[in-house]
Amino acid sequence: METRRQMLLGGFFVAVLLVLGYYTLFLTDFSLFKERFGFTVYFPEAYGLRQGDAVLVAGIRQGRVKDMSYDPTAEYVRRVTVTMLMDQPVELREGFTIAITDATLLGGKNIEIDPGPAGGAVTSTDAPLFGAIERGALGSLGEFIDKNGSRFEEIVGNIDVVVADLRNGKGTVGRLLRDDELADQFETAVTKVEATFDSASQIAADIRAGKGTLGKLVNDEDLYQKVNEIADRLKEIGNDLSAVTKDVNAGKGTLGRLVKDEALADEVTKAVQQIREITAKINDGQGTLGKLVIDPTLYDDAQAVVAKLKNGEGTLGKLITNEELYGKLAQIADDLAASSDALKTGRGTLGKLIMDDELFEQVSKALATVTRTLEEYREAAPISTFTSVLFSAF
Repeated sequence: METRRQMLLGGFFVAVLLVLGYYTLFLTDFSLFKERFGFTVYFPEAYGLRQGDAVLVAGIRQGRVKDMSYDPTAEYVRRVTVTMLMDQPVELREGFTIAITDATLLGGKNIEIDPGPAGGAVTSTDAPLFGAIERGALGSLGEFIDKNGSRFEEIVGNIDVVVADLRNGKGTVGRLLRDDELADQFETAVTKVEATFDSASQIAADIRAGKGTLGKLVNDEDLYQKVNEIADRLKEIGNDLSAVTKDVNAGKGTLGRLVKDEALADEVTKAVQQIREITAKINDGQGTLGKLVIDPTLYDDAQAVVAKLKNGEGTLGKLITNEELYGKLAQIADDLAASSDALKTGRGTLGKLIMDDELFEQVSKALATVTRTLEEYREAAPISTFTSVLFSAF
């Protein structure tokens, strides 16, 4: 009796596990008391869809495939009827899409529902709904190959020709495969390229280590700041040149007036023309400068004068070459300097007269007195003359 109970209990337990396993593997959204909402969609084919596959609404799983049936007599778009059970009602709007898609590249299918734009009119799920097939990458590739089979055959044939040419040593790659000398040259080129990359790596390492000008520029902050300062100065110079150019274009300054002022440009042109005329006259020997440049006689005379000066001939020559005369002139210059110094320091009569204010005032007063006396004498002279003539008669 006890054994029978255990067997029944074990059988019941196994049955429960089987049921749970079935619903776990095939009906993962199974719920015993949850309300379901079903609606039907027609497809032209099942595309490997199975009962229990997931139904996604806007990418979110909200149901599963309950049942599928095939009607060979129905029109193409209605051949497969799929019934779905949803966790909640689905509100479809105008512009919605329903399609069977690949769940993964390795297999499995889903039904994906795009409910449509939010502003679209609501579509009833009681009306006939039609779905489509969205083939995955592998399915699309297979379909593409099927449609372009002849082209792929042509491509395969061309590949066979290329392989045959390579085997026969035709073309650069064929010669590279078959010609040992060319292969050696290619290997040498590869070696040189590797050496170039090694050199580039060494240069990069030196730069990182701060070696060389570029390395110092990259790693030395002071040098970097100096370069930045130079760049800023160059920028300022460029700005100044730009400002000068603007001023010139605006006719400011001498250069601007020369560029923009037609009258000034004409005057400059006239001045240049006059300079050309003067130069032509000089070249023709006209005028003093022209004769000096062209006339050898005047040049010879100048040379003779210079020679006489060197030989000490004439007054200027003696002044230049005669040491005694030079000494006398130097003595005169020293005496003049001493006299000038005495005048500045107020020494001597003339120095005191120039530098002594009191003496200057006295001299001024004396001169004023003499001047008045002379004036009085000049005025009294006629009277004294008349008196002397009058008394001389007696």
